[in-house]
Amino acid sequence: MSDQREFWNERFAKEGYFYGLEPNLYVASIIDTLDENCKILFLGEGEGRNAIYAARAGHQVTALDASDIGLAKCAERARSEDLAIELIHTDLEEWSPSDSYDAVLCSFLHLAEPLRSDVFAKVLDVLSTGGLFGGEFFSVHQLPRTTGGPKDETLLYTASALESIFSGLSCEIAELHECDAELFEGRGHNGIASVVRMQVRRR
Repeated sequence: MSDQREFWNERFAKEGYFYGLEPNLYVASIIDTLDENCKILFLGEGEGRNAIYAARAGHQVTALDASDIGLAKCAERARSEDLAIELIHTDLEEWSPSDSYDAVLCSFLHLAEPLRSDVFAKVLDVLSTGGLFGGEFFSVHQLPRTTGGPKDETLLYTASALESIFSGLSCEIAELHECDAELFEGRGHNGIASVVRMQVRRR
């Protein structure tokens, strides 16, 4: 088992849902703007809160995560609501995408370089023309705060670093900025946090 799988399995093995049952508000706002019946991939989806929200809205949903325990919780929720969600259990280092999507979304995906750039390039490859990649990430300015996020600066983001990654890819940046947001996400994320919000469209 990889270190990441072990870390997230330990976190998701706790009773209840570590980041709550409700979707990330920014990701939910993106989902609300999508056309009907989109094919959406969620990266680092954990216990499935964003995937559940999208499936309820009638989209075709795939959830990817390194934690089999997190994905099992996602599957349990989906079954209880009679929702269809495809699950992919893999580390992003080993992710070999074989499908295409209208949108790829994530919330607080903790990736260091060079994996971050590698994964984001793969995301652009799996998006259909005009497809959307969107997400909310913890900013480097979140480091001293206690409202969530890793205490490792290499796993945190800046808008300028993301702009550098996507300027070399076949896409247009529709939104990219850093801001403070109030999070209400279970035991894991609570209070004012510094985040980077991003949306890019594949050309």
